[in-house]
Amino acid sequence: MRATCRMVRAAIRYSLAQYTCLEESLTLWYLLRTREIPACLRIGVRKENEKFEAHAWVELHGEALNQPEELHRHYAAFDQDLPEPPAGQL
Repeated sequence: MRATCRMVRAAIRYSLAQYTCLEESLTLWYLLRTREIPACLRIGVRKENEKFEAHAWVELHGEALNQPEELHRHYAAFDQDLPEPPAGQL
Protein backbone atom coordinates (compact mmCIF):
# COMPACT_ATOMS: atom_id res chain seq x y z
CA MET A 1 0.00 0.00 0.00
CA ARG A 2 2.76 2.49 0.90
CA ALA A 3 4.56 1.59 -2.32
CA THR A 4 1.42 2.50 -4.29
CA CYS A 5 1.25 5.85 -2.49
CA ARG A 6 4.90 6.55 -3.29
CA MET A 7 4.42 5.51 -6.91
CA VAL A 8 1.50 7.89 -7.43
CA ARG A 9 3.33 10.71 -5.62
CA ALA A 10 6.43 10.19 -7.82
CA ALA A 11 4.34 10.12 -11.01
CA ILE A 12 2.72 13.42 -10.01
CA ARG A 13 6.01 15.04 -8.96
CA TYR A 14 7.95 14.13 -12.10
CA SER A 15 5.15 14.66 -14.62
CA LEU A 16 5.32 17.56 -17.06
CA ALA A 17 1.62 18.23 -16.48
CA GLN A 18 0.11 19.81 -13.37
CA TYR A 19 -2.30 17.58 -11.49
CA THR A 20 -4.84 18.55 -8.86
CA CYS A 21 -5.28 16.89 -5.50
CA LEU A 22 -8.52 15.39 -6.88
CA GLU A 23 -6.76 13.76 -9.83
CA GLU A 24 -4.01 12.44 -7.58
CA SER A 25 -6.49 11.15 -5.02
CA LEU A 26 -8.73 9.49 -7.62
CA THR A 27 -5.71 7.71 -9.08
CA LEU A 28 -4.51 6.47 -5.70
CA TRP A 29 -8.03 5.48 -4.60
CA TYR A 30 -8.57 3.52 -7.80
CA LEU A 31 -5.23 1.70 -7.57
CA LEU A 32 -5.80 0.76 -3.93
CA ARG A 33 -9.34 -0.44 -4.64
CA THR A 34 -8.09 -2.67 -7.47
CA ARG A 35 -5.88 -4.32 -4.83
CA GLU A 36 -8.98 -4.69 -2.61
CA ILE A 37 -7.66 -2.20 -0.05
CA PRO A 38 -10.74 -0.46 1.44
CA ALA A 39 -9.47 3.10 1.05
CA CYS A 40 -11.92 6.02 1.05
CA LEU A 41 -11.83 9.06 -1.19
CA ARG A 42 -12.50 12.17 0.88
CA ILE A 43 -13.47 15.59 -0.38
CA GLY A 44 -13.55 18.58 1.93
CA VAL A 45 -14.25 22.29 1.68
CA ARG A 46 -13.35 25.48 3.51
CA LYS A 47 -13.78 29.21 3.18
CA GLU A 48 -10.52 31.13 3.49
CA ASN A 49 -10.43 34.93 3.13
CA GLU A 50 -13.84 34.97 1.45
CA LYS A 51 -12.62 32.35 -1.05
CA PHE A 52 -14.20 28.90 -1.32
CA GLU A 53 -11.62 26.10 -1.53
CA ALA A 54 -11.94 22.34 -1.96
CA HIS A 55 -9.44 19.56 -1.32
CA ALA A 56 -9.34 15.79 -1.91
CA TRP A 57 -7.35 13.05 -0.20
CA VAL A 58 -7.43 9.29 0.39
CA GLU A 59 -7.93 7.76 3.82
CA LEU A 60 -7.51 4.29 5.21
CA HIS A 61 -8.83 3.65 8.72
CA GLY A 62 -9.05 7.41 9.31
CA GLU A 63 -5.44 8.13 8.27
CA ALA A 64 -4.65 10.32 5.25
CA LEU A 65 -2.42 8.39 2.88
CA ASN A 66 -1.45 10.94 0.25
CA GLN A 67 -1.44 14.20 2.19
CA PRO A 68 0.27 15.49 5.29
CA GLU A 69 -2.07 14.93 8.23
CA GLU A 70 -2.28 18.62 9.10
CA LEU A 71 -3.27 19.72 5.57
CA HIS A 72 -6.61 17.98 5.24
CA ARG A 73 -7.65 18.81 8.82
CA HIS A 74 -8.31 22.39 7.70
CA TYR A 75 -11.14 21.17 5.45
CA ALA A 76 -14.62 20.05 6.44
CA ALA A 77 -14.97 16.64 4.79
CA PHE A 78 -18.28 15.46 3.44
CA ASP A 79 -19.57 12.80 5.81
CA GLN A 80 -20.75 10.25 3.30
CA ASP A 81 -18.29 7.99 1.51
CA LEU A 82 -18.52 7.95 -2.24
CA PRO A 83 -20.50 4.97 -3.50
CA GLU A 84 -18.72 1.84 -4.61
CA PRO A 85 -18.02 1.65 -8.33
CA PRO A 86 -20.36 -0.65 -10.28
CA ALA A 87 -19.41 -4.32 -10.29
CA GLY A 88 -16.75 -5.10 -12.84
CA GLN A 89 -15.48 -1.50 -13.00
CA LEU A 90 -12.35 -2.08 -10.92
